[in-house]
Amino acid sequence: MDTITIIIPVYNRIEVTKQGLTYISRSVDYYNKQASSPEYNIQIVMVDDGSTDGTAELIKKAYPYIHVVESEGDLWWTGAVNLGINYSLQHFENLKAVILQNDDVMLEEDWLHVLIKTASKHPGCLIGCATSVPDSRDLINYGGRDINAWFAKEKRINYKVPRLNFQKGYVTDSFDLYGRGLYIPVEVFHKTGLFDQKRFKHRGDLDIPLRAKKEGYHLLVSYDAIVYELPQHSFSLDSQEHLTLKDIYRSLTDFRSSNNIGFIYHYSLIATRSPLQFIIFFISNFYYNFRGICWRYCKQWLIR
Repeated sequence: MDTITIIIPVYNRIEVTKQGLTYISRSVDYYNKQASSPEYNIQIVMVDDGSTDGTAELIKKAYPYIHVVESEGDLWWTGAVNLGINYSLQHFENLKAVILQNDDVMLEEDWLHVLIKTASKHPGCLIGCATSVPDSRDLINYGGRDINAWFAKEKRINYKVPRLNFQKGYVTDSFDLYGRGLYIPVEVFHKTGLFDQKRFKHRGDLDIPLRAKKEGYHLLVSYDAIVYELPQHSFSLDSQEHLTLKDIYRSLTDFRSSNNIGFIYHYSLIATRSPLQFIIFFISNFYYNFRGICWRYCKQWLIR
């Protein structure tokens, strides 16, 4: 039987991890009960990057079937994911795919069943999950992104559109894919290698989908395999309403920020195919990010 692994990087938020694993484990149980002989052997690999709050010990005791891989605390998200992928490649001979998942999510019971079903209908594709938030479950929060390949102008696909508007099995193409529930066929790693943890210590989930697209793979978002985001656990500067000048500087320089100049630079490199396209895309991409930060800073004074 082929194996699919679910890789979950965690670090020092034991209560969040406990909640996330409850949803993930329930979804695995649901998948296994859907047929007398499931098509895939599902394994969960949790990578604990040096937690000091007892996360690894608790998971080993509460979930003995989960493979807990421990590290020293210097990997960040991308390095932890790579460690989980390497573990999967080394320990499961018939590895079909890996699914990346965060611990700060809520999931429907049939999430895994639906995602694997979608992957079976679209073989060889990388598949991301549409997201919503618990307070507005009926609306799409992330449904893919349409980004101009030269000028980096972004359109959020189906943003805030009611989920009931989409038929069962609905998928859409996306310029890139996020890591919450990202399905990656194992063959992709043989062509692209692992995630680039040197350039993307954080936010590395966008790396492989873009490089895989250059290799001819399609990037799809499933609207059935919904993931509920918990914004309160995201990096604070990315969602913070009111910014100071110091916050603006941190947004542009902190590697955890989606507005970080280094991140924008390396993202632009892998998103483009020629030096000229890169230059135009990078300048445009930086402009839109910087404009967004400035608007958040100015808005607090304008609305007084």
